[in-house]
Formats: sequence, structure tokens, C-alpha cells
Amino acid sequence: MSVQYDVEGLVVVVMGGTTGLGLSAVKALVAGGAHVVVTSRSEANVQAALDLLGPQVRGFAADASLPDTAERAVALAVEAFGRLDALYHVAGGSGRSRGDGPLHEMTDEGLHYTLDLNLTSIITSNRAAVRQFMKQGTGGSILNMGSVLG
Repeated sequence: MSVQYDVEGLVVVVMGGTTGLGLSAVKALVAGGAHVVVTSRSEANVQAALDLLGPQVRGFAADASLPDTAERAVALAVEAFGRLDALYHVAGGSGRSRGDGPLHEMTDEGLHYTLDLNLTSIITSNRAAVRQFMKQGTGGSILNMGSVLG
């Protein structure tokens, strides 16, 4: 059984919204009439998503593990669409290329990279959304898709 939710007119930030689960969610949100801001580390992925999804979507390339990325995404949502109703955080990934791996082989750089990518990024995006919800006086919804890597 498929459940449908009314997302008509909602404004949603999707951190990591240009590929995989994030892109699937953005497609569904846009089909339902929502306005969406997407982020990705890849400028090419952002542009492909914007080309595919049309005028209901805005986005930019930036690293989700940097605290100002979420602040910029929320600010863009407010600037472009007037408010923020929800955050979906699905950005994350592996730190293997940076030295993460089995505990006895993990480097400090790999540990910090993986935690920033999969934990710090969620905290900073949630913080940015909650600050905006409080500023608006509206509340809102947050969905985090975290990895065991966080």
C-alpha cells in the first residue's frame, strides 16, 4: 500500500539531494508541488538536478560537513520561497579514501573526515533548520538519514 502525503506548497531543504535517495525524494516532492533547495558536493550533480527538476528547485554545490553550507541552504530557501517547512538530510558517505577503515588501521584524518561527513553535517543542518523554524515561529519537520559511519 502506498501512502501519499500532501506536500503542495511546502518548502524543503534536501542536503544531499542530487543523487540516490535524496534525488528520489526531491522528485517526489516536486511532483507533489513542493519547492526544494538541494545541495551536493558536485557542481555537475547540482546542475543536472536543476535541469531535470525545473523551476521549483534551487541548489548549489558545497560540502555538507562545513557548517555554513546548511545556513546557506536555509537562507536560499527563505530567499527563493519565503520560508522553510522541512529539512531532509541524506548527505553522507564513506571516508575510506581519507584513511577511515578498520579500527586498527584508521588514521586520525580518516576518523575526523568520516565523523564530519556523517555526524557533524547532520547536527549543523538540523541546527540551521531549527533556528529558522524558531525565527518563523512555525515549527517544521526534520528527517535525518544517517549512516552507521556517523
